[in-house]
Amino acid sequence: MDTDVLDVDTARRRIVDLTDAVRGFCASHGDGLCNVFVPHATAGVAIIETGAGSDHDLVDTLERLLPRDDRYRHAHGSPGHGADHVLPALVARR
Repeated sequence: MDTDVLDVDTARRRIVDLTDAVRGFCASHGDGLCNVFVPHATAGVAIIETGAGSDHDLVDTLERLLPRDDRYRHAHGSPGHGADHVLPALVARR
C-alpha cells in the first residue's frame, strides 16, 4: 500500500481543495481505492463543489453556526476552541 501525506495549514477556518493532489496520487497508481482522512480532532474532510461560491458559503455558514466565543464546555485554549471540536461532526464525511 502506498501512502502520501499532504501538509495543510489549518491556522484558520478555510476550505482547502485537495482534488488535484489526490488526482495526481491516484493517476500514478492505476485502479484501486483511495482513502483520504484527517488524523486530528479539529479538522474534517468533506466533499463539496468549489469555485462556484459553495466553499465560501460553507465557511460563512460555519462561522454563523459555530461562533468563536466562550459558550462551549470544551473551553481550554483560545476562546471558541470548543467550536473547532464541533466543526468536524458537521462537515466530515464518514
